[in-house]
Amino acid sequence: MFQLADLISPLPPAKFLAGPWPDQAWWRTESPAQAFAFEKIPELANAHAVLASAGSVGVFIGNGDVQMVPGGQIAIDNYEAGRTCFVRSDHIPTLAEHTERLTVELGLPQGSMHSEIFCSKGDSGATMHSDYDINFALLVRGSKRWRLAPNQHIRNQVGQCFPQGHEKPGSIGMRLADRQPFPAAMPQNAHVADIAAGGLVFVPRGWWHQTESRGECLQVNFVVKRSMWLTVLSRAIRNVLLEQADWRAYALDVFATDGRQDKALDSLAGLLPSLQAELDKMLSGDQRQAARRIIELSGLKPAPQAMPANLTTTQPTS
Repeated sequence: MFQLADLISPLPPAKFLAGPWPDQAWWRTESPAQAFAFEKIPELANAHAVLASAGSVGVFIGNGDVQMVPGGQIAIDNYEAGRTCFVRSDHIPTLAEHTERLTVELGLPQGSMHSEIFCSKGDSGATMHSDYDINFALLVRGSKRWRLAPNQHIRNQVGQCFPQGHEKPGSIGMRLADRQPFPAAMPQNAHVADIAAGGLVFVPRGWWHQTESRGECLQVNFVVKRSMWLTVLSRAIRNVLLEQADWRAYALDVFATDGRQDKALDSLAGLLPSLQAELDKMLSGDQRQAARRIIELSGLKPAPQAMPANLTTTQPTS
């Protein structure tokens, strides 16, 4: 059974979970055993097989822009033209099993993780950016140079951020930034990691990074994308208020200009005392009790414990 220990070997899980997890970058330069194990997955035979089976494919077209194209020949043509392509890969059973297992071992709620596949050919890669997710990037074949640096400008971002000159004015990243402007290029003291087949890069949320692929590269990412504490709380409040018929009414006439807006505002104002009452109940007792109650009300569940796995880490024979 594929486990966290396999993914981050030779670093023991307990040491990983005590740090670097979740906010310090870490990498392993190569692992022939891991590369061999993933290459045995039939759906990862080659980039064409990955792109042909995908429903839709993201294509990097420069400056952080991504164009979505249908899977199949259009995606393959973009790949052959030297553009990096990526797909969601939860439809691949073995990767789905690995993702569920990692979710359990990391102690995350069910559905917190998914997998992605990145395919590139020739000299390509991803320009400087920072992501709102946490990534375990496993290079199955090829070689890739990573540059990584902590982001000193924004904490716990909720969307991709790009360097100065490429970030759109009024973007969510700019709105939430602690410092502006964002850097124009990777810092000179950025970490540089040259990764070969089987190598792994752990990219914490928000870290600046850029990549340079060499030759044909295929990479599997195990991605943590949810849940934020604000979504846990909002889910809990929604689930409580869902039980009240008046809160299930449509928000009609909110922007009407013939006087009906006043009626809409009165309707919402009349509901607010019940919200206050539910919040008082939710937050009653000590803070730890309230925190546990909010998690329970949110409906979050642990991932299933028993998961089959087809992947082994058998060393290839010469």
